[in-house]
Amino acid sequence: MEATCIIELYSWDPKLSLLSKWKNMKLLLVFTVISSFFFCFFYGAAGELIKALPGQPANVAFKQYSGYIVTEPQHGRALFYYFVEVGSANPLLHPLTLWLNGGPGCSSLGFGAFMENGPFQPGESGHLIKNKYSWNLESNMLYLESPIGVGFSYSNTSSDYLGVNDTITAKENLQFLLNWFKEFPHYRDSALYLSGESYAGHYIPQLAALILNYNKRLSVRPIKLKAIALGNPLLDLEISVNNDEFLWSHGVISDEMLMLRKIKCNEPRYLKESIHQNLSKECIDVLKKQEEEMGSYTDPGDLILPICLSPTVLGQTVYHGALKLLHAKLAMRSGVSTDPCLADRIHQYLNSPKVQEAFHANTTRLPSIWEFCGGHLVYQRENLGINILPLLSKLLRSRIPLLLFNGDQDSKIPLTQTRIIANMLAKELKFVRFGNYAPWYDKMQVCVCNATIKCCINCQIMPAAQFFSLYLSLVHSLKNLHSGWWVESIIWPSKERKKCDIFDLCYSQRCSS
Repeated sequence: MEATCIIELYSWDPKLSLLSKWKNMKLLLVFTVISSFFFCFFYGAAGELIKALPGQPANVAFKQYSGYIVTEPQHGRALFYYFVEVGSANPLLHPLTLWLNGGPGCSSLGFGAFMENGPFQPGESGHLIKNKYSWNLESNMLYLESPIGVGFSYSNTSSDYLGVNDTITAKENLQFLLNWFKEFPHYRDSALYLSGESYAGHYIPQLAALILNYNKRLSVRPIKLKAIALGNPLLDLEISVNNDEFLWSHGVISDEMLMLRKIKCNEPRYLKESIHQNLSKECIDVLKKQEEEMGSYTDPGDLILPICLSPTVLGQTVYHGALKLLHAKLAMRSGVSTDPCLADRIHQYLNSPKVQEAFHANTTRLPSIWEFCGGHLVYQRENLGINILPLLSKLLRSRIPLLLFNGDQDSKIPLTQTRIIANMLAKELKFVRFGNYAPWYDKMQVCVCNATIKCCINCQIMPAAQFFSLYLSLVHSLKNLHSGWWVESIIWPSKERKKCDIFDLCYSQRCSS
């Protein structure tokens, strides 16, 4: 294999002892290498290859990389990433997906990579267990801890942690992506998908808009953005978090509480007052009564998840003995496969010095431990009130497909509200529904799905890789059509809204002529 390498050295690494006599000089080396091995040496050195994570299973067929990308050298701002390739002979034949968790201020490494769709999860024995639903079965996955102050990401300038907002975050995420492509130039022309959940309903569309603007510049190599996917996304505060009916329909709150929330203080009002630090007596009273009804051990992010009964710090509760057995029986009876103590084990794992060393993380010895959310970041909470729907409409008109998906037990940003927003977008863009509700089959099992997102996305038995494969196949199948499509919560925009052909893979909506 012949490869031409151009290396520009501004400051010398102490490891380059053979070149030490040229120290403090700027050197441009242009040479031709007749060796794929030598080329791979430079590639691996730039990408910070993870040899193996502590407790990693044997015979892992994919490569992992991690480390820091400097986004602002003067202030010493650096974002931490974890990159997992597809386990195939040629990962470049697969797309690249950037994953962001929300918060604002929560870790994509802890939540996204280790709890949700990454390749491993810490088991009870302390060893890592393969996640059979990992998205890297279908896509190269890039997990980014953003903004600074989240997880292992940091700045050497303490004032940088104060007053972070959506604008700052979007610009820094774009800078990260551009700089990351310099470290991994072979992925520069990959099809790029942006995905995330919760407050990533802000992060992802704002980053997508900056990418489109970047691609309009003269003499730049465009980023091949293909589509975006948003899970349980915060899009419009007035709609997204209004969970009164959802909590009531799940039996979590009483009839009386439902009326109190509707008349006196619903979730959008409470959040807006909280953001501006002027909670009214009505909201304080309603919140107190709601906490009494729901109790302390109901997880609003997963209403049917049992509590963790681990003896460790994160999992300590007042329950022991017979109640632990009861929880296990209830979990089996309800079919819940989620592990309530997984977060506990992830927290321990990512705070292990050996794990951090393997990840090339915490190299500056941060003053606090790794946390799922929080850290030193002080985010401008007023940004929670930004309405993202106009931006989504703009992206759709720019022919960027959109997938909205929800977990059906999340009461923070429930399915019902995402469904309302999806229908609002469809109406604005003049997409007309067609097709009847029908079951989605996983092999011989009927997957009972909620009404809006019928591609089995809300079903507990839907493997993540199957979901991601479905997402990609939908987008790829639609990309050559010359008409607008609304495939449940996947929206395909078009300049020409004329006759549409029926698309049979999932459940579609026909365009207006």
